[in-house]
Amino acid sequence: MKKIIFIIAVVALVAGCSKSNRIQFCEGASPEGKGINCGSTFEDGELTALITSEEPFGVKSISVQVYRAGESASEKVETVTADVRPDEQTALVNLSFYTGGTYQVKALKNNTQFSEGTIVIVEQ
Repeated sequence: MKKIIFIIAVVALVAGCSKSNRIQFCEGASPEGKGINCGSTFEDGELTALITSEEPFGVKSISVQVYRAGESASEKVETVTADVRPDEQTALVNLSFYTGGTYQVKALKNNTQFSEGTIVIVEQ
């Protein structure tokens, strides 16, 4: 039993540290493009989404769609087009959240989703 728990813990650790296609939400970014004060719950306002792809974007722009989770369905509240370099794998996109709730953010290239993330906004 201890062996199984150890294996599960190692797999979880490796999976948590591996490169993923998640969108990180941060209060800003360093000049090197690293997120500053990243997390999953923030007060309302302006945030930076750090979008990561497993492979180079291969396009000159991506689409970022923001959905607000409702009781029975999600509602699209915003779509942002962001210019990117085709040879890059990360992008920074500024997003505004002024209404409390849970949001799902999806990044797409050529109408195909490649990254997503969830954020909770608490109104001040």
